[in-house]
Amino acid sequence: MILVNEQDIINTYSEFDQLSCRKYFEYLDLVKQNPSFGYKKCAKLLGIPQGRVRWWHTKGSKKGKPTPLKTIDKLKEFGFLPFDSSHEYIEDILRILGTLFGDGGIDCRLNTMSFISAHKEEVELWKNNLIKIFPFVEKKMNLREGGEFGHSYCIRTYDRAVIRFFAALGTPIGSKVVVQYALPQYLNSIHKNGKIAFFDGLFSSEIAIPRFVKSPHITNYFKNFSLGLSKSIELEESHRKFFEGIQLLLKSLGIELTGHIKKDLGFSTQRKDGAISCMYHIFFRVNLPNVFRFHKMFPLKYSIFKKAKFDGEIAKALQNGNTHD
Repeated sequence: MILVNEQDIINTYSEFDQLSCRKYFEYLDLVKQNPSFGYKKCAKLLGIPQGRVRWWHTKGSKKGKPTPLKTIDKLKEFGFLPFDSSHEYIEDILRILGTLFGDGGIDCRLNTMSFISAHKEEVELWKNNLIKIFPFVEKKMNLREGGEFGHSYCIRTYDRAVIRFFAALGTPIGSKVVVQYALPQYLNSIHKNGKIAFFDGLFSSEIAIPRFVKSPHITNYFKNFSLGLSKSIELEESHRKFFEGIQLLLKSLGIELTGHIKKDLGFSTQRKDGAISCMYHIFFRVNLPNVFRFHKMFPLKYSIFKKAKFDGEIAKALQNGNTHD
């Protein structure tokens, strides 16, 4: 199953660049059929400026081509086009994609792709995994420390080939609070391990770890188990569809949710652009088998500290005589 092809990469570029690619392909056919034509005649027949065709017509190392096609060449060289569900790094890539739906992202100009965490160990892990998959990004990365007291870390890459690849894979572009986005359609058809990897990346960023409760009156249980994402209230309809898609996919993995989507106006904020946003939550069922199943399925690879906290709550449940399903 192909997830990203050459045209998908081209589609991440502007209309100007997409047109340039179409004209370039027409140019190649034209000179193949008419090898004696010069760049001026080609430009006239193609209806584009001579200056653009001149570099396409140049021989040797200075020969040019549209920017999207250079990106495609680089991704093909390293074995990422076409990108299909049998790729050796499919799970690693989908896990990184999941983080980009959470505490990571691609800026609105597609200049940087980043991951943010309060813990330096976690951004270093994300960075090292990205380099393992895409070795050519190593010299195109930087780490920034931020927050009022220096309590957050942002690892970024500005390698355009990787950025365009993840954009084509379905990453939201710009602020996820104010842009519409949806789950990539291929997640409905991809193998189980791919779905798990994607959600593991998302949950590493956004999951609220449940707390074990020992009850003297009723069956022991967990509480406060949810996924929350901030969204502009103007985009509430699309956000609810996004959450509904998550719930359906998780149901296919055997993870139970309540089906309720909560709009938390108590934590609404007004952004500098005037948009009002608030937290939206979906809730996991807190019965012991469901929480045990979730814990076993999702390692929370990019959240070392959430994983440790989750392990601790599971250990409390097991110490009190509860067992996995």
